[in-house]
Amino acid sequence: MATVECGRCDETKEHLTEPPVGGELGDTIVQRICADCWGEWRETSARLINHYGLNLGDSAHRQKLRSAMKEFLKLEDKPKE
Repeated sequence: MATVECGRCDETKEHLTEPPVGGELGDTIVQRICADCWGEWRETSARLINHYGLNLGDSAHRQKLRSAMKEFLKLEDKPKE
């Protein structure tokens, strides 16, 4: 079993087998987030979509969800000092 030191839960757990989203962000998630935390995000994202009535056909709504995902998974960009 391949593992990853998860940046969200700070535990060594099973990693994702493939990027869950495209591009560099997907690669970052595979390298830094465990499968358990990704599963938690999937459940949370469904609740957010329903709660806020997000329409994933709307690019602004997709961006809101992506920002929430980065915050949830502790992947938000750190300000440069």
